[in-house]
Amino acid sequence: MICSALKRITKGCYTGLGCILVLGSTACNNDDDVSLGDRNQALFGQWEYTAIMSDTAVDINGDGTVNIDLFNTNEIRQCLKDNLTFFTDGPADEGKNSFTVNENGLSCGEVDPFANVEDDQYELIDNTILRFDDRTDMRIVEFSKNRLVLEQDDFLDDQNVVITYSFKRS
Repeated sequence: MICSALKRITKGCYTGLGCILVLGSTACNNDDDVSLGDRNQALFGQWEYTAIMSDTAVDINGDGTVNIDLFNTNEIRQCLKDNLTFFTDGPADEGKNSFTVNENGLSCGEVDPFANVEDDQYELIDNTILRFDDRTDMRIVEFSKNRLVLEQDDFLDDQNVVITYSFKRS
């Protein structure tokens, strides 16, 4: 969408520093996008949160303030925001991959720092849906070599919501 707009704006623009800067921008570079055929193995690795958003304002922490931004507010405890998510190759005989959430350095107290707080297995369905054994499905919204955006249906603050998790590869 942005690339199309830039192309319309710069159509017929062949000289001038402004045009060179716009045309030289990497905003339209799709080389980092992960193709549908590469997604299964491209998921493998360590990912950290960059944003957690709700499609509806919620008050998770009970302070009387509702937010859609769950990452840059106090809705979610800081010790959860630094958790690391791992997607790894699962046991060959089961045909599923492994999903792990690690406490990282800032422990919430339930487990030691750097211990796993969640272990699950998943399958990548139609290269767009992560189907887990124990948690709700997640939908891939955006996926590049270093950025992953997932959506998940949830029930928070007595209402159905869609939570969007944004990650960067770490």
